[in-house]
Amino acid sequence: MRRVVVFAIVLILLLPLLPGVSCSSSSSGEPGYLEVFSGYLGMGRSISFGNYTLTLVDFLYGVSSSNPIVLFKLRDNSNFSVVTFSLQEGQSFTYGDIKITLVYLKQPAKTRVAYVAIYSRPTTVFSGTTGYNSTFSYGPVSLSVLGQRDGKVFMRYYRDGFVDYAYFGPGPHYWHEVEVTVYNVTNESVSLKILAPKYIAYIPLNGAAVVVTNVSFPPVEVGGIFGVNITIKNVGDQLARFVKVSLYTQPVVQSSEKPQKTLLPTLTVPTFTQEIPFAAYREGPVKYTDVLAPGQTRTLHFLLIASKTVRPDVYPLYIKLQYTDENGIAKEEEVEVGIPLSDVSRPKVEVVLFKSKPSPVSPSSNFTLSLAVSNVGNAPAYNVKVAVLPSKPQEESQSYSLFPTGQTPPEEPSIYPIGRQSVLYFKEIPANGTVKGNLSFAVKDVSNGIYPLYVVITYYDENGVEYKSQATFGVHVEGFPKLKAYVGNVWMSDGRYNFEVDIANDGKAPARGVTVSISSPTLRLFPLGERYVGSVEPMDYDSVNFVILNSTLKAGRYPVVVRVTYMTPNGRFVSFNETLEVQIPAGIEPSKDRRYYYLGAAFAMLLIILLWRRGRG
Repeated sequence: MRRVVVFAIVLILLLPLLPGVSCSSSSSGEPGYLEVFSGYLGMGRSISFGNYTLTLVDFLYGVSSSNPIVLFKLRDNSNFSVVTFSLQEGQSFTYGDIKITLVYLKQPAKTRVAYVAIYSRPTTVFSGTTGYNSTFSYGPVSLSVLGQRDGKVFMRYYRDGFVDYAYFGPGPHYWHEVEVTVYNVTNESVSLKILAPKYIAYIPLNGAAVVVTNVSFPPVEVGGIFGVNITIKNVGDQLARFVKVSLYTQPVVQSSEKPQKTLLPTLTVPTFTQEIPFAAYREGPVKYTDVLAPGQTRTLHFLLIASKTVRPDVYPLYIKLQYTDENGIAKEEEVEVGIPLSDVSRPKVEVVLFKSKPSPVSPSSNFTLSLAVSNVGNAPAYNVKVAVLPSKPQEESQSYSLFPTGQTPPEEPSIYPIGRQSVLYFKEIPANGTVKGNLSFAVKDVSNGIYPLYVVITYYDENGVEYKSQATFGVHVEGFPKLKAYVGNVWMSDGRYNFEVDIANDGKAPARGVTVSISSPTLRLFPLGERYVGSVEPMDYDSVNFVILNSTLKAGRYPVVVRVTYMTPNGRFVSFNETLEVQIPAGIEPSKDRRYYYLGAAFAMLLIILLWRRGRG
């Protein structure tokens, strides 16, 4: 028995020195391959090694199985080909000189990740006999042969700042990602072979990663309108495409069930009384940006309104980011922001009605302006003054020049109040109350357009604190064409009476597509039907000629009926009939037909020629 124990101890001591036996506890894990990378990859993450880029696309769940199938995409950059494959735990995929193994899956509460090992065929870094203090490098790895002791070679490993030392006896040894096979060790040299994976260098790629870096907003009151600025940044190393930022919230309900998140509704009126704390105001709760480059930031502005029915508290606003990376992989991120609401008692007076009568207003005319103002606050407003100004009000701070001669005088407004009265006064407007008033204005002879009027509201609360608000409204001024028909010149041509009809525009706007048709109970006129005139500009006219086909006419006045059709600037067609008189003067008689004179002259000439020839014969 004692001999067996002694033999076992001797065998253990000699085991490291036996050829073909490794003293390293690590191994490549794949015969014929060496490990390039092993670690976790999340959805959308990529790793680049050699000519390849591996991307984890998605986790696919079946109906009956709880363990997902992992979908990968491998891009071969040497021939620009893409291979898509799927693996379960423990399965491998071989392509060319590489092998990819899905070791296991890890599914934390929020992020699913896969532990992946990548192998490649080995390449020979060195094979032969070398002296000590020799260094062999391949990619980022450096191996140094430093010396020997007790028949073992002493080596140093270096990669990216990491250093390790080890003794190796004869035989193969897997050390980190390289394989060292020692054949013979002497005092002066060592015979060995060093193998390394062909694609020893790798670069983890995060892909596109868009995050919210800043959210800012002013103090928010219950029922108030406020802006939210959201700054996003691409912290990844790929382009983020089709970035979508959406705002969500939760209903304020007393229930044991967790309320569902809902996209903010969009309102166009400044009153919001739903059971959710926030809504989008005048703009949608979703904004887009096409491309976000790595390191690029962008700030998006949202205009929101708080509900009047909620109590002062802190309410959540959810910001959802959705985008795709360069590989087309969809990604999503959500951030929760708490927005505190406060309740302050104060008045808030706004214009809720601004209307001109008539509408539109004609140039060079008077009109009545109807106003209605409401107190949308939660406290009464006192000594309310509503001033309607034709010119833009000056700022509070004014600047003066030492050389006023170089200043240009302000333009005279196109709209002005009648009787210089352009202010409405109200002693008190209660909370949620509305008051109305009328003002008289006049507009100058201006061209068509929308002309501004500026409303400045000044009021006080019960403590005498002054409030002021301003708004700008437009008055639609539009002139209309005013056509009238006249009979112009009367003349004779080729034995026929001719006359012209003039179409004059005495209005303030052009008449388009003007046509004229004419008829008469006593005259035969040509041409028949409508005659196209075209456009007649303001204070201008155009003419149309007509021919009287009657052979004989006595001097006098003959009635004609003129029908004019035209189109106004707003696209409406207008027609009118007008009875005119064509006056045939007494001093003008229709000339005889000159063809008889021509025939008589020709006959006389022929007779003279015949007589002349007869006299000579």
